[in-house]
Amino acid sequence: MDNKLIGEKKVYSAYLDYRNQVLKYTNEEMNLTLTSDDQVYIAVFDIPLKSGIVGNQTETLALVFGLNVHLYHGSGEVITGLEKDEDIKKAMTSLMISASQILSVMELTENTEFYNSEHIRAYLKTRKGIYFRELTGNIKEDKFMGMLLNRIMKEISKAQVNK
Repeated sequence: MDNKLIGEKKVYSAYLDYRNQVLKYTNEEMNLTLTSDDQVYIAVFDIPLKSGIVGNQTETLALVFGLNVHLYHGSGEVITGLEKDEDIKKAMTSLMISASQILSVMELTENTEFYNSEHIRAYLKTRKGIYFRELTGNIKEDKFMGMLLNRIMKEISKAQVNK
């Protein structure tokens, strides 16, 4: 796979490819029957990082309900198989089940193009489409989603240390 730096975005093309693959994945491809329009089956979080190293200013946590927990770095590096850790899987399941609670403050969008931001960007995929919101922390729903996301990241950190 070609992995070239996309200068204005400060990330590599492999990173963008991985991120876009998850966002395009459908419940039909997963062989997943959705029971309601607000059931979230994919969650993608673009997380800004403070780093002076090109390609390390962002990472994306990609969650595919019941299947995968992946972490993509702007450099193109990928950490897969995180769902094999029971605590990470529990944290992912909790977020996915609870995510529908914030859909009312999100906007339905077709634009999932990556951009740099100082805030975490959340993309939640449902039968209706992809909902988007920058988590600024200004409302209770942002804080709630942030808490669920932090739990996953804490479990990932714990698992990586214990490897």
